[in-house]
Amino acid sequence: MKILILLLVIIFPSTGKAYVPPVGIPAPDFGIEEKLADYYTRPAPWDQEVAGWYYVDQYHVNASDANAYGTPENPRQTIPGPVPEGSVVEVHGLYDYAPTGYDLITANGTEQAPVFIVGSGETLVKRKWAIQSSYTIIEKLEFTDFGKISITYPSHHVSIRNNNMHHIKGKIGGYGNTDTERVHHIVIYNNKIHSQDGWDENPDLDLDNHGIKFGRHVEDVWILDNLAYNNGGNFVQVGDWNSPANNELARRYYIGRNTAYANRQSPIGIKQSSDVIISGNILYNNKSIQANAAGQAGVVFQYGPERLWIINNRIFDSDAGISSGSNSGGIGQDQYIVGNLIYNIHTADDFNYNPGSAWSPAAVMLAGGLNRHVVDNSIHDVDAGISCPGSGSLNIRGNIISDVTKSSHVFIEHGSIVDFSSLHNNILYQRGGDASIRWGDGEILNVSEFEFEYPAQGQGNLDADPLFIDSLNNNLFLQSSSPAIDRNTESDVYQVFQNLYGIDIRVDSDGNARPQGAGWDIGALESLCSSLATNTWTGVEAGNWNTVSRWSLHAIPARCNHVVVEPGSTIHLRSGEAGLAYSMEIQVGAVLSVEPGAVLSVAAQ
Repeated sequence: MKILILLLVIIFPSTGKAYVPPVGIPAPDFGIEEKLADYYTRPAPWDQEVAGWYYVDQYHVNASDANAYGTPENPRQTIPGPVPEGSVVEVHGLYDYAPTGYDLITANGTEQAPVFIVGSGETLVKRKWAIQSSYTIIEKLEFTDFGKISITYPSHHVSIRNNNMHHIKGKIGGYGNTDTERVHHIVIYNNKIHSQDGWDENPDLDLDNHGIKFGRHVEDVWILDNLAYNNGGNFVQVGDWNSPANNELARRYYIGRNTAYANRQSPIGIKQSSDVIISGNILYNNKSIQANAAGQAGVVFQYGPERLWIINNRIFDSDAGISSGSNSGGIGQDQYIVGNLIYNIHTADDFNYNPGSAWSPAAVMLAGGLNRHVVDNSIHDVDAGISCPGSGSLNIRGNIISDVTKSSHVFIEHGSIVDFSSLHNNILYQRGGDASIRWGDGEILNVSEFEFEYPAQGQGNLDADPLFIDSLNNNLFLQSSSPAIDRNTESDVYQVFQNLYGIDIRVDSDGNARPQGAGWDIGALESLCSSLATNTWTGVEAGNWNTVSRWSLHAIPARCNHVVVEPGSTIHLRSGEAGLAYSMEIQVGAVLSVEPGAVLSVAAQ
């Protein structure tokens, strides 16, 4: 018996390497890489009070705030305020101190001497924390019940990380005061945010009990590497509807590499705001719960945000992929949807789907926004491809759209925008029939008919099987004979992003540089290998993956290698090392050991 692995990424985080942010997102200057042990040494033994080290255990029999700092045997009852720079506060047991309905947490950390407020692994916070702090890290705590977090002015450089937040009657959020009194530089990293009561009940009720929602006058917010599910609204909502419209009240939000599924509303919702970058998230199982949320999407935006970037996300098993509501007076000009993988997008069987309306749920539905750019995405097995019932302009370039089940591959409903829109270098494919395009007049055209009737708007499009590696199992990498390979050119959006933010996003949805060959490939994933070479581990003695002499090609496996490990063989990939392959065949009786801190990447995802 042989086991062939075509979908594998094994990543064990290593503690000794610099944090690498998702594509297009700048690394925060505080809040992720700082480690308590690099700044301060915990007292040992801790049998007397030590200045700068606070031990809090509210319900300990000896707890008293007469203890200036506290010890495990004689702890403080509450968190002091303000906590001076260079301090550590350990919180143990149940903490529900709330003299005015909440506990005001003030900490005066500095860049050189931050404050750490940490839990013990069994610390339970059950009342609201109102945070007014600087250079402060809050981690390893469990928040529940009324234990929400509100970060308000004059807070800056606050990190909420490595916490478990569940069954909270509220949200993580906060607000500034005015345009000159803003909350800024907030990091929400590696938390588990989930399980709010009633999240899937009473479909007629708009709970809006979001996981993360900041109010006005907040900027420079990083929401990274969190796990979110069963929230009573969005996982993250940015911005509000404002009259008059104002996209500067919420600006520079970075939402990256989170995993979110099964929330009451679409996991990511964007309203009036500017320079929001949504990158590398995995968003799935977004199914309609609220009656007023027709077509639950991975990302939804409305009210005209400015310079919204939706980059290299994976959205699947949902009612809709990316959706935009109406602008409703919003003034944002530009929105970008680049390099996303969107597949298995279908409404429920009892949903009254209207294929004649571009408002119906789709992989990408753009009622709002103004100048929309839908570039280099791979879309497969969906009710509808790219639909637009709105005005403005639509640049559709370099996408693969295959196997549409209910409506059209491309559907522009109103003729008023066709002169300002384009469809270039796309592959549109329908198994067993023609791809369909509706371009403003209701007539359904195939690719050839479209390019004949609209030669200025339609160029370089193909009606051809994109030849995914395994479309039935949503493996959207390209076979070496795919017509998508080298048939694309670089879109202007990549240089626009670099000019705006100084970051190069010329990578595909799997993180590989673009282009890989003579030209850009169509779709979200670059073809990596024109052919595969088999590289077999030789001999039965245990050995290290990076031992060149043990491989049949006399080289460590590379991205275009099919790796074979035969019976009786044992390979070790050690901590701090990296292994690479295109596909793997681990035969029965073989052992592949990947230690914590090692990374093994198999490209055929």
